Amino acid sequence: MKDKVLIIVGSNSVHSIRYLTAVYQNFEQTVFITNNTHNLNLPTSIITYCINFKLLNFKARYQIANILKLYPNGIIHIHQANSFAYHTIKAVKLTKLKFKIILTTWGSDILILPNRNKLMYKMVNYNISQADIITSDSLYMSSEIRHIYPKVKRLITLNFGIQNFESNLDLSKKEDVILSNRLHKPLYNIDKILIGFKQFINTYPKYNHYKLYIIASGSETDKLIKLSHELGFDNNQIKFLGMLNYNELIKYYKISKLFISIPSSDAGSLSVAEAMSYGCYPILSNIPANLELVINQINGTIVESEHNLGNDIYQALELINNNDKYYYITSFNHQIIAQKYVFQTNIQDFIKLYHEEYLSSTIK
Repeated sequence: MKDKVLIIVGSNSVHSIRYLTAVYQNFEQTVFITNNTHNLNLPTSIITYCINFKLLNFKARYQIANILKLYPNGIIHIHQANSFAYHTIKAVKLTKLKFKIILTTWGSDILILPNRNKLMYKMVNYNISQADIITSDSLYMSSEIRHIYPKVKRLITLNFGIQNFESNLDLSKKEDVILSNRLHKPLYNIDKILIGFKQFINTYPKYNHYKLYIIASGSETDKLIKLSHELGFDNNQIKFLGMLNYNELIKYYKISKLFISIPSSDAGSLSVAEAMSYGCYPILSNIPANLELVINQINGTIVESEHNLGNDIYQALELINNNDKYYYITSFNHQIIAQKYVFQTNIQDFIKLYHEEYLSSTIK
């Protein structure tokens, strides 16, 4: 495909950058149309354009159309079924060129955005209806996409995969640490993790030496730190570590025994997959995407009620205190992630999609 052009449309995010860096060498030219070109840190050969993708910026479609006309033999891959997709699809229609469109949906696009109001539902429905291929990162999200638009042309369940999968599972570095690394937003219920940890420590004093490490940040960070102090914890037992780079994050996966992620809604979570790949026993909320990875009390814990999270933590530790069971569970989880979430393998599947779409375009 060296004579072809790949046009990626998406936000200036770690996911977009990682994806671009992995695929750009398969094309003669790669173009990135994004909302912010500040600190992109992309290979210099990738051509970048900056567009205001706010939904009410109707100039965006004309600006994007002018860009697309420069690359008439391109294939368009849009990341997110929100205003990025809406403006781009409208731009394609303005060009009157027959671009192939791949649309990769994120969890918020399908599980949250359509439920905000009728306008957002119609926008997501329209975006899905216009794409030649839709990709989603979980079976649950794929089913929700079909619910929004039953006549979707082609739907593939395929995730980007975790950035660094180590083939050998090493449990020798594990410490008495519980880890959470989801964003500090109401959706992710970090406050309930703090309260559950307090319940756990108070009810089961033999485990009061355990530490809870809170990674990431967000709109609720200050509120969560205040709550931690109100619960009587010092900066030693509950540590707020902020946003970490990927290599630093891996260090904490490697030392943590438990990983807690209890969002109210989520698609396939790469954080959960990463944690499981490094031998962290997962404690997860009872939502469909998590049930694709974990069977309750078999290879992880599904939280039936956040009010009982302290007991769930206790039961999990009692289970993995048996070294044989711990090794069996973590080895099983490691194999699951190897089959579904290896970045290099999954990226090749995306590249195959590009090949197929170019081939079908040539035949037509």
